[in-house]
Amino acid sequence: MSEGPFLLVVSHDDKSETYAFHQGVVTIGRSRECDLFLADRLISRIHCRVERLDSGFALVDAGAQNPAKLRGRPVMRASLAVGDQFVVGSYHITLAEPQDQSVSVDETQPGGDQSRGAQDLVAFLQIARALNEERDLARLLTQIVDAAIQMCGAERGFLILRGGDGGDADDPAVEVARNFAQEEVLSPEFKISRTIANRVFASGVAELTTNAQEDDRFRDLQSVADLRLRSVLCIPIRTHNEVGGVLYVDNRLQQQVFQEREKTLLMSLSDHAGTAIVNARAMDELRRKQLELQSALDRVDQLNGALKGELQEASSELSQIREEISAQSLGVRRKYDYRQIAGAGGAMRAVFDLLDKYIEAEDPVLITGDSGTGKELVARAVHLHSARKAQPFVSENCAALPETLLESELFGYVKGAFTGATSNKKGLLESANRGVLFLDEVGDMALDLQKKLLRVLQEGEVRPLGGASTVKVDVRLICATNRNLEQMVREGEFREDLYYRLAVLPVHLPPLRDRKEDIPQLVKRFLSDLQRETPGARVRVSPDAMEKVVAYSWPGNVRELQNEIRRAAILCDGIILESHLSAHVRDGRRGPGSAAQDDGLVPAERGTTLPEMVQALEVREIQKAFDRAQSNKSRAAELLGLSRFALQRKVEKYELDARGRPAAGEADRPADSGPGTP
Repeated sequence: MSEGPFLLVVSHDDKSETYAFHQGVVTIGRSRECDLFLADRLISRIHCRVERLDSGFALVDAGAQNPAKLRGRPVMRASLAVGDQFVVGSYHITLAEPQDQSVSVDETQPGGDQSRGAQDLVAFLQIARALNEERDLARLLTQIVDAAIQMCGAERGFLILRGGDGGDADDPAVEVARNFAQEEVLSPEFKISRTIANRVFASGVAELTTNAQEDDRFRDLQSVADLRLRSVLCIPIRTHNEVGGVLYVDNRLQQQVFQEREKTLLMSLSDHAGTAIVNARAMDELRRKQLELQSALDRVDQLNGALKGELQEASSELSQIREEISAQSLGVRRKYDYRQIAGAGGAMRAVFDLLDKYIEAEDPVLITGDSGTGKELVARAVHLHSARKAQPFVSENCAALPETLLESELFGYVKGAFTGATSNKKGLLESANRGVLFLDEVGDMALDLQKKLLRVLQEGEVRPLGGASTVKVDVRLICATNRNLEQMVREGEFREDLYYRLAVLPVHLPPLRDRKEDIPQLVKRFLSDLQRETPGARVRVSPDAMEKVVAYSWPGNVRELQNEIRRAAILCDGIILESHLSAHVRDGRRGPGSAAQDDGLVPAERGTTLPEMVQALEVREIQKAFDRAQSNKSRAAELLGLSRFALQRKVEKYELDARGRPAAGEADRPADSGPGTP
């Protein structure tokens, strides 16, 4: 075995190659001068060697920072037998002997110029294939520099281009700066000889020096002296038949690193790199133009949407005008102008017909309907067109104040009536004298207070809290509620005599889901209001978005629609698209916090779960009971039909405060859907 050829089987990345040698010493490393060249940045230029001995072979370290390992241990010098495997970097190398001793050693050994040329050709073809496949310009430039460093064993590599991202034709810029470990070189413009690079730019001829410190061409250059340059190789890169850049590699520590072989390799690489750079730049330009074209198409779509929206608005206005003309031709004329209340459909026309009759009367008006249907707008319309329009319009939300505070607000008080009453104060009833008093959410008024309000309506006079005398008042009362007062009367929660006093002139406002024909007009109204608030902020709605808006059930009614349109107008860029709408509006499912309704959908189809719906219902009823009982837990438990202990458990479970409201920081906590949820 010691006299004939021997084999080294190299395994890497699940691939194996076999090399045959007959010389006494085989050098292994990252340098192409080695007998066995291994392309791995973790391997030293000359890493180790295999020596043939009379009695066999030895593996000898050549001063590598991470010596080769044999049987898992670093080796300085160790005997090597046929079949032994040692590790160099990421390569596994096995010593073997040929199966057939007649194999020509010259055909397999990597030593010699012919074998080295074959290795160079294989390496170049691999690099060329990689460059051909890369279409991203930044990654391509990095690959070119790394390939140049690897092919010629350089310490650092720089790619300088005209007209790149960082420079122009008159001031070429360093696009990539890397070292042999594939790390970025910082401040590269100060790490190269600009004079050498500029000479290659000007002449288009490669510059090679094996020792710049002693080279007559360069030793007087300040940059060469300052940078202590030794081996330098600078190759022109031609793009569009001119020098578009240079590939610059160097080694500051060793001389004679680059020879004619490395120069020839980099010249071949630069020819291929020039074509690849041109193609990548063309691809970048094509992508940029595609983005510009897509942006233009998006803008065209937006403009088309705006035009469709304008056409839709014009058609809606035309339909409205036709309806008005048709109504006038039939002799249907309204006494009053209700333009502040958007609605042209049959449901709202019926409401306006009632208001025409109610306005001139002096009797109380009871407005019923879901939350957000616009009950206060109707109340204000009654006041605006009545004989009392020059007198005050006073409003109060009965659900917003506890009973004692609401009583003092309605009836007023005299100085000393209670702690803190330091002066006389008129009540709302007295303040609204000769005008209109609007009581919203009247169904939430406590029973004791209902009795006192009834007395005022019967006698036409009010006694302030703590006062000894009464004050005459002339007030037209308009009340509103989203609750079923008739059912509350049957259940004893609302006084029957007061109900008949308030419901002399009843008017019911339909929910928005029952008058979808009014939605486009409402949307237009809200956008017009927004434009008045912010001059120049003209917003349209695309037909697709309008279709989603009309199709949605709007459990929050007009108020929810208004908030949705304002939010979408803020998000959009001149035209509200379907994507600007809330997810539950786009999907046609119930939004968060909406009250339950019998829409034929199961919880999953509404975007919720049964436990979440149960929790929302229980929390809502607990809050109402606490409000009615003025936060008295025992009384609230009676109203809910629970024991005080059971109510306390629910308050703790849902983390409610003493008023039945979610505690701070808990308002957005999801429903408890675990075991034990009712």
